[in-house]
Amino acid sequence: MNETQAKPIKILFVCLANLCRSPMAEIIARVAYGGMIQADSAGISPGKGPIFPETSFILSAFYGVSLFGHRPRHVLEFPVANYDYIIGMDSSVFARLSEMKEIPKDRLYRWEVADPNGLGIEAYERTALQIEGDLEKFVRKIEKDHLRASRSPS
Repeated sequence: MNETQAKPIKILFVCLANLCRSPMAEIIARVAYGGMIQADSAGISPGKGPIFPETSFILSAFYGVSLFGHRPRHVLEFPVANYDYIIGMDSSVFARLSEMKEIPKDRLYRWEVADPNGLGIEAYERTALQIEGDLEKFVRKIEKDHLRASRSPS
């Protein structure tokens, strides 16, 4: 957006277990867009235990952030109606979110980010790069839509 925007864009990233893709997206959004985006992450079927070691490594090495103490959370633990955008990290997650009556459908978006779990550190690195690119495109779309809306007659 621009400097005159008063409040940050609130995005909730949702994957399956909230152990790799959505925490990565949350941190990448916070690091890349600072105060412009307020990001959180959740899962539709939260995993048990800490985030995967590969996730920790990527977030620490490339973004300087530790998620030590991250607790996987279910999407409905969040006040979903308060988010500007809810992003399902793949079509399966998106479909499950679409079935939840609590999820505002007009704010739900689908990305196609493959789950890197079990595929090695290079897969996690590719996932982070894809999230960076998808996020950049998404922010440009938001800016374009905002500009278009501000120019249209009321």
